[in-house]
Order: sequence, then structure tokens, then C-alpha cells
Amino acid sequence: MRGSARFFTGLVLSLALGLYAAEAALARNLALVIGNNSYANVTSLQKAVSDARAIADQLEKLGYVVRRVENADQRGMSRALVAFNADIQPGDRALFYYAGHGFEIGGTNYLLPTDVPSVQANQQDLIRDASFSVERVVDGIRDRGAGVAVLVLDACRNNPFANDRSRSASATRGLARVDAPEGVFVLMSAGAKQEALDRLSDQDGNPNSVFTRSFLGELSKPGQTLVEIAKKTQVDVRALAASVGHDQTPAYYDQVIGDVVLSDAAGTVAQPGQQVATADQAGRAGPNIPTEINTVGRTEAGKGVSIGPGVKLGPGVTIGGKDARIALQHPANPPTTDPAKALNVQQGGAATGQQLALVSPDTRPSQLTQPIGRAPIASFSRSNAGWTVTLSLPEPATALSYRIGEAGEFKETGLLDVLDQRTGGRMPNPSFSMSPRAQAGIVQVRYRSIDGADVGPFSIRFDPDIALYEDQRRNLTSIQGSWVEFRDFNGVLVYFTTLVSYRCAVTEVRYGFNGAPPLTRFDLPVCNMKDPYSIPNNAKTYLKVPGNTKSISVQVTWRDGSQSEVNTVEKD
Repeated sequence: MRGSARFFTGLVLSLALGLYAAEAALARNLALVIGNNSYANVTSLQKAVSDARAIADQLEKLGYVVRRVENADQRGMSRALVAFNADIQPGDRALFYYAGHGFEIGGTNYLLPTDVPSVQANQQDLIRDASFSVERVVDGIRDRGAGVAVLVLDACRNNPFANDRSRSASATRGLARVDAPEGVFVLMSAGAKQEALDRLSDQDGNPNSVFTRSFLGELSKPGQTLVEIAKKTQVDVRALAASVGHDQTPAYYDQVIGDVVLSDAAGTVAQPGQQVATADQAGRAGPNIPTEINTVGRTEAGKGVSIGPGVKLGPGVTIGGKDARIALQHPANPPTTDPAKALNVQQGGAATGQQLALVSPDTRPSQLTQPIGRAPIASFSRSNAGWTVTLSLPEPATALSYRIGEAGEFKETGLLDVLDQRTGGRMPNPSFSMSPRAQAGIVQVRYRSIDGADVGPFSIRFDPDIALYEDQRRNLTSIQGSWVEFRDFNGVLVYFTTLVSYRCAVTEVRYGFNGAPPLTRFDLPVCNMKDPYSIPNNAKTYLKVPGNTKSISVQVTWRDGSQSEVNTVEKD
């Protein structure tokens, strides 16, 4: 394979025209852009994320309100699609872009999340169950009544499951053609059985794939119809591929009645999409200026946010496909308490930041002499001084100790100046501190029961990325009324200081004024794991809003891909 080829590329544009003029005037331009590079079980890609960022940037220039998602696993992609579909209202223009691996099974094309399993022959049902069909994406947008539905699918067309050492799931490459219904336009990055190049060679420094760099060039030119964009992209891609001795000619399938122009002569979105500024900025003065979000998902100088399990906090720090929970391992010597009863103690999940140290269901005979006890619950909180670990014990204790790692001496937490009425003695301090630079690993704890027996140790897995997310989300959830604040100073100002301070729990903040839906993004600085609560000197913390603003509606997207309820704050 020449370069690092990318599995399947297509552009699917579904357009439902014939709207009433009033509906067209109120329609908005919405986009969901997904780029997947980092696959856990199949070949990773190099340029899908940069392709997605470039497309998202261009769409924002054309007036689209863009949601950006990077390196999303199945859960993350599912939540992103659900949230995107929920945004769409009848008559809106909705555009979906995907860059990553794709696969064809029985004539149906599937988009692959980053945790798609590696499969062997006769296991294609595993791919189908773990992935997202193109048909599902189209139906989801159309079911919401979108006036214009656009799907752009850009992915590698080699077989991501090929393995020289075993039989792969399929010996072929390429995708099935899309039998587009009326109003649908499909542009594939390569013809049948052709391989779409990720790059021309290992020395190719262009950040985008061969197809995307050509398509972007045409997309940015005003006044072109979809067919004109497709034909000129064909010519450009064919010439580029031929320069390295490769055959690649994009194919398109046109079922659109009439001509569709994505950008007008001024380089902005063509009518009827011109009214996005009015719908998106109800109550705001000035033009609709697209802004890039600078938040948890930003790496280097790249644009966009990563939503869900593929969350990034900055250069080199990634939560790759993890659920946002602090996973507690089995205790080193599980007590004899009924495991089912112990498991029933677990409460809250990601929203509480507390997890039970799970006990092993199999108790060996040698353990029957261990003292009866249950696993403690641990919660982690972060301040500028470092980490605080707080333990809740399942029974009265006279001492509590811990160690960082699985070797070395245990340290006692000491006693509080508080009497435990159950024991008649001083209560063990339930908390201990860890360095702000503490790395992911195991923390072991044990306690001494009232009969003098040592119970444990219990192993708790500590992940600072996840612990910080849970701590900040828990805090934000408890102070929703303080997310934003109105102030009068040379006009009306809205301060986002609280959300900026707790930004490590959030991938995106959107807002709207005077009852308008929260669609406009507010830029956040990058999460700084070394000093997470500090606010950079150049960070934007407030907006100047029109004097007639009565309320602001705010919605955040959490790092696990879920969204908060819309939080409306009234001006006093």
C-alpha cells in the first residue's frame, strides 16, 4: 500500500428542498464533524483528525455551527449522534462529516468507532454490532425533518482488519455503492475497488489526505454546484494519485433535483442558509463570526474539541476509550462478606466520584480466617495544593493506613479529635493527601477493626485524568446557578468565570440569549493538569451583551460525551 491509505471516503449530501419561505428564513446551519485516528484494535490512521479539523474550520467560515468530535469510541459516537440529532429542528440544514475507517458488510456501509474489535473470518456480525451504518446516520437526520441534510464521509479504503498472520474479516477492499434516494448526492473518494490514499508518500507533508485536500480546495470556492465540486475534485485527485503511480478517481452518484450551491459568490453559505446569524444570535448585536473553541480537546495549536471517551486534555494526555469512572480493583485479600451484598453498596457512578473497591467472588479456603469486612469507598478531590483522598469505611475502625503503590510501608492517617460513639475512641482520619504530580497507579488502604484485626489491603486504581474530571463535574453540578453571572459595568457583561475554572470537566460550552437555544460556543482555555484551577492571563472570561438581554441559557458537554440540562440564568 502506498503511503498510509485511508479506508473509505464518501460524500453523501441529502437535500430536502421545497420548504416554505418562512421555514427557510428561520433555518439554521448545523454540523457534526468526527475524526478518528487512534484505533485500539485495528490499524490506526494518521490524517483523519486533521482532515476533520480542516473541514470543520471551513464549515464555520461558511456559517455552520459545528460540533467537533475526535477519536470517539462506540459510546462517544453514539452520544455525539444523539446530541446532534437532538439539535436539529424542522427546516434546518444539517451536515455530518466523518473521517476514519469504514467497512462494507452485505452491501451496507459502516463507520467504525475507535474501539471496534479486531475480528476473524465469519465474525462480521461483531463489526456490524459495534459500528454505525451510513443508513442509520441518514435516517437520523431525515427523521428530524432537516430541510438540507449533508453527509460527508472521508475514510480509508484499505481493509482495516487485514492481518498477514491470520485470516481477516474480508479479503476485499472498497465499499458498496450507495443507492441514494431522491435528494441525495454521494461523492466517494475513490472508484470501486480502488484504494484512497492517505498521503502520496512518507515524505508528503500535507496535513490532509489526497481526497480531502482536493475537496477542501473546491469547497472553499464560491458559486460552485455539488456536481462541479465533484468533477473538479475527480480531476485533481486523479492527477495527484497518478503522480505516484496509483489509480484513484473519486466517483459520485447524483440524485439531487436541480443544482445545489454550498457557498455564494461572497464565499459564505448560499441561500437559504444566510439567516443563520439571526437564528443563532437572537438578541445579539453584530455579525455572526464563527469562533474556534479552545478547550479540553485542544492539542498543540489544533482546533476543535474531543467529546466522549476519546477525550484529550492536551499534548500527550489522552483518555482512550475509558469510561469516566475511577475503577477500583479487587482487594488483595478479599474478605468473606457476601460479594453480592458488597456490590450493592456501590452508588452514583461518574456523577458522584465514589466507587466501591470490588471484592472477589471466589473466596479461597486460606482466606476464611481473614476478618470479616467490606471494601471501602474512595473519592478523590483536587485543589491547587494537590490531591485529597477521602475514604468511607464499611464498619467501625480504630486505625486507617495507606501506601502509594503495591510495595513499601503503610502510613497511618492518624486520629481526629472526634470521638466515635461506636468504639468510644478517637475516630481515624478518613483522608490523606497525594502530590499534585501523582501519576496513575494503585493506592492500597487497610484498616484495623474494633477487634484488633487488620482488614485489607484493598487496591484502588487512581487515574488523575478521570479523578479530576469527576471532581470538577461533581462541583459544577452542585452549583449550576453560578455557572454564569450578570454584571453591570460600562454595559451588561456575562461572566463565565466558574466554567473557565472548572473547564477540565467540560469539552464544550454553548449559550443563547433571551430563550434562544444554546448554539453559540464560548471559548475555553486548555485544561492544565498541573494547575487545573488557574485561569490564564489571556483567557476570555466574559461577554459584553446587548442592554436588553434578560436571560442566558447555557449547556455544557461533559468529557464523557453526555450533556447537561439547559441552565437558564435570569438577569436581576
